[in-house]
Amino acid sequence: MRKALSTPVLLLAGLALSGALNAQVSDDFSDGDFTADPAWSGDDALFTVDAGQLRSNSPGAANYQLSTPSTQAAEAQWELFVDLKFSTSGANYVDVYLMSDNADLASGVNGYYVRMGGTQDRLELFRSNGGTATSLIVSPDGIVNSSSDNPFRIRVKRDVNDLWTLDYDDGATGTYLTAGTATDATHGSSTHFGIRIEQSSAAGPINNHFFDDILVGAIPVDLTPPQVVSVTAISDVLVDVLFDEPLDPATAGDANNYDIQPFIGVNTAVLDGTDPALVHLTPTLALTSGNTYDLLVSGVEDLAGNVLPAGAPIPFSYFVPDVAQFRDVTINELMADPTPVVGMPEAEFIELHNATPDRFFELGGWTISDGGTPAALPAATLGPGEFVLLTTVADAPLFTGFGTVLAVPGFPALNNSGDPLVLTDDNGTTIDAVTYDLSWYNDAVKDDGGWTLEQIDPTTPCSGAANWTASNAGAGGTPGAQNSVYAIVPDNDPPVLISVQVNGPSQVVLVFNEALDTDGIGTAGYTIDPFLDVAQAVPGPEANTVVLDLNDPLVVGEVYTVTVTGLTDCPGNPIGGDNSAVFGLPEAVLPGDLVINEVLYDPRVGGSDFVELYNRSGKVLGLAGLRMANEEDGQIANPIVITQASVLLLPGEYILLTEDPANIATEYPQGRTDRFLLCDLPGYNNGEGTVVLQDPQGNMLDLFRYTDDLHFPLINETEGVSLERVDPARSSDEPTNWHSAAETAGWATPGFLNSQFSEAPEPSGEMTIEPAIFSPDNDGYQDLLTIRYRFNEPGFVGTLGIYDLAGREVRRLMENTLLGADGAVSWDGVMEGGEKARVGPYVVVFEAYDLAGNVEKYRGTVTLAHRFE
Repeated sequence: MRKALSTPVLLLAGLALSGALNAQVSDDFSDGDFTADPAWSGDDALFTVDAGQLRSNSPGAANYQLSTPSTQAAEAQWELFVDLKFSTSGANYVDVYLMSDNADLASGVNGYYVRMGGTQDRLELFRSNGGTATSLIVSPDGIVNSSSDNPFRIRVKRDVNDLWTLDYDDGATGTYLTAGTATDATHGSSTHFGIRIEQSSAAGPINNHFFDDILVGAIPVDLTPPQVVSVTAISDVLVDVLFDEPLDPATAGDANNYDIQPFIGVNTAVLDGTDPALVHLTPTLALTSGNTYDLLVSGVEDLAGNVLPAGAPIPFSYFVPDVAQFRDVTINELMADPTPVVGMPEAEFIELHNATPDRFFELGGWTISDGGTPAALPAATLGPGEFVLLTTVADAPLFTGFGTVLAVPGFPALNNSGDPLVLTDDNGTTIDAVTYDLSWYNDAVKDDGGWTLEQIDPTTPCSGAANWTASNAGAGGTPGAQNSVYAIVPDNDPPVLISVQVNGPSQVVLVFNEALDTDGIGTAGYTIDPFLDVAQAVPGPEANTVVLDLNDPLVVGEVYTVTVTGLTDCPGNPIGGDNSAVFGLPEAVLPGDLVINEVLYDPRVGGSDFVELYNRSGKVLGLAGLRMANEEDGQIANPIVITQASVLLLPGEYILLTEDPANIATEYPQGRTDRFLLCDLPGYNNGEGTVVLQDPQGNMLDLFRYTDDLHFPLINETEGVSLERVDPARSSDEPTNWHSAAETAGWATPGFLNSQFSEAPEPSGEMTIEPAIFSPDNDGYQDLLTIRYRFNEPGFVGTLGIYDLAGREVRRLMENTLLGADGAVSWDGVMEGGEKARVGPYVVVFEAYDLAGNVEKYRGTVTLAHRFE
């Protein structure tokens, strides 16, 4: 189907107050009184004058009216301003009686009236025969479309030949459009002009009908020549020219009064048989799609004989709309959470972008949906590289100045996260689809509202999380313009299998690092070891996922490896060597299975806390339902449930919980981002606090009470430095089992082995010391001395000290402490007063006794060394 680009020509057509002196009715209510000069009567108590306008004053449902004497009937013109500040309906509308044979407008009068609103939300001219209505002229449906503001100027003319014309100025902009014409001579006299309101019990219409600038009189003498309102290329051989008033048929139909340039000309001109202001032109030569032309008009007269002189060329364009392919038009930017305001209107919107270099698309009949009822887009042309904003009818005026804006009836209310947006053309073909997520912002501040999500590369054939991020624009977004994060990012890399989610014993989801070619998912190869038979492979809920249905159920505790072959990403890159991942059916998490392994509670300014967990068991563990909490007044408080149901931890794996993965990745670039999990956390105070890990029933799994005193005393600043667990096998409440992350490791090790990890040696006797030489300089290499002890039975009380060769005690690590059958403590090379111990040999002295009076004494030697700079 051929479409055209219509070029409107704005005309200034103000209210004709110059005829007020000769009018039968003229009232702008500036005197604050509607009972005199002129006198209005009827339901006086239900009207008032508010700020120079007549306003309704009914507190609830009512049918009420005002009228004033008026005998104007032939060769007449009626004008007024109306603003209905509510949603009109079949129970909420206004009838403006131009002519009535009775002051009581509800008495079944003879005359004519204009209805504003009604079920179709339009303007309509009716003839009334004893109260029976006959429609004469109808405007387009839906033009009275706001729930809060519908300003209109309405003008009706009846000429000497009983030709009625209904004009309206939507928005009171100074430009009238013609709704149509009709010839009717049924009623030739009048006694009154008036206003009748139909109001329901809804809250919106109460005191929200406004009227002003009412003028009833003879048609003013027309001394103004006709003007062109718009030029529309209907096809390559038909151009429609719309004027602002009815035309003289002879001059309007003279092809010599028109010319289309360059080098086209006009062969015929025909005045429309229904609309006397519309002329159909046939070009001498056919128009070419994609070109812009100029129309020249002169010599055309209106019915009063006013001649349109030669004027400036009027540009218009013609094109045959192209059929859009997938992602020719992209969902390019969206504002899902406009509060708090950063610098743009407080309103939701979706920006579309024509990503092609040379194609034109007609958007009329396309739809946008977030899973609910699709909302149809109004007619609009989207040219190569252009942008258009979609928003609600009520919010569209807020985006004036942001380029092309389409007011979309039924525009979906956007969720802050997780909405599946789908753009389809007029044939129901999907043109783009985006299911965005809060994590796509990559910014814990911006995802709280006021910032848009922007697409990075609109030319890529697929678009997922990696192609979106928060806007960098100072205003919070770039509606109607190129995105602030725009970049062309060619994809030549193969897809990588990054994880496996277990939905149940018979279904798993493979997660890749990018969107896949869905056509090849079903024919790719999937091998599971130990062997499980794959029943089918289908596209998953996200573009980067594959769902495997299994004929054989998973065995609890078994660790499986899946290998993928023959799969390609969306641009067509085949999968390479990174095509395997391990998974399993999770087992119940018991105390000791999962431990708190690293904590950042005092991040750098603007940064985020994190808690790292470590699976020290031999089980496959699931995180779903586990709780992170803290302590208040000595009681466990503020538990937050981990909701990510598909996240698994295999034996020996780490997971990092944080509210801002992007911040942690920026501050600690060595971190394992594939182990970062976006997760709400309770507040962890600077200085000291408690990190609590609970099972889904609230039972304690691990607890760590931290304090700044646990940091290495000789570092100057603890901000941005994590506390690492030295040995996951040792207790969380043992102070010597925690140490500052090494400077050489970047002050934290998010998602991987701690820089201060030091597994306690297996005891070869009663006391074992490792390493024999240690260097406590926080470089991550042998920073701690670990002393392991073992007894044949429990019940011993121990004291452990570090002495120099002169026999002076430099550090007391344990004093009269009740011991278990075995255990370990660590020394960080710092003396009792907080000073760094000198280089050289030291003696470890360990004394233990039980209640039976048995005393055990152990001695060992260790050497403390430092790097020489």
